[in-house]
Amino acid sequence: MRGRHLILAAAAAAMGSAGAPSLAAQTGFNGVITFTQDRDGKPATFVQTTKGRKVRLQGFGSDSGALIVDGDAKVMMMVNPKEQQYMVMTDEDAKQMAAMAEQMKAKHAEADRGQMSFTNTGRRETVAGVPCEVWHGTYSGGESDEKREGDACMAKGVGFALAEITLGNPMLQRGAPGWSQMQQYRDLVAGGKGILRATTTKDGKVTTELEATKIEPKVVSDDAFKPPAGYKEIRMGDMMLKAQNAMQEMRDKMKANQGKSQP
Repeated sequence: MRGRHLILAAAAAAMGSAGAPSLAAQTGFNGVITFTQDRDGKPATFVQTTKGRKVRLQGFGSDSGALIVDGDAKVMMMVNPKEQQYMVMTDEDAKQMAAMAEQMKAKHAEADRGQMSFTNTGRRETVAGVPCEVWHGTYSGGESDEKREGDACMAKGVGFALAEITLGNPMLQRGAPGWSQMQQYRDLVAGGKGILRATTTKDGKVTTELEATKIEPKVVSDDAFKPPAGYKEIRMGDMMLKAQNAMQEMRDKMKANQGKSQP
């Protein structure tokens, strides 16, 4: 899917403040929202469940699986039904990961310095029964020097939870590759804003990347943000430890071989 285009449109829309009815005037949406998305040129559906700063995206970017972010605990979980397992990453895991990739992180920090600009179109639309305000965003520069543009319709308190997903995601904390640019998006969507529709424009063709089709305010159980019973847990910290041990073992072997080759 065109994730970067979607984030661009969301960031553009977040500059606005839509005067929505009671449904969209909440400080945080609790319930379920069904979205359609463009997935490699084909329509697809995913479901977002939110409760406070907990967000579950079911089928986002793929036909199965789920991404769960607990903003309060700063834990991210990826559920894989095919393998009957789920991977957990904590804030501490992310910090260790950043430390392991210090040199790479430094390169990424300077890699993408594109410019963003935002314009209020003055248009107001209604998506899934909720009024929203349309903003236009453009992005240019960066590594590819490509110009991208998109529109988004934003309402306060309801919609695609970009702020919650990025603020609570341990992979996107300070110091992580790409953090600087992502922080700009997070600043823009602050205040409980969500995206109801996002489109991109390329060569005069407008593509709907994301659109809310059904909004259901409801009481959500904490069980919605837990992995299915019986699934195997895989911790990112354990995987990183194995990788570190394997790298150290390789370095030790190379050092030993070098010692044998010397006269």
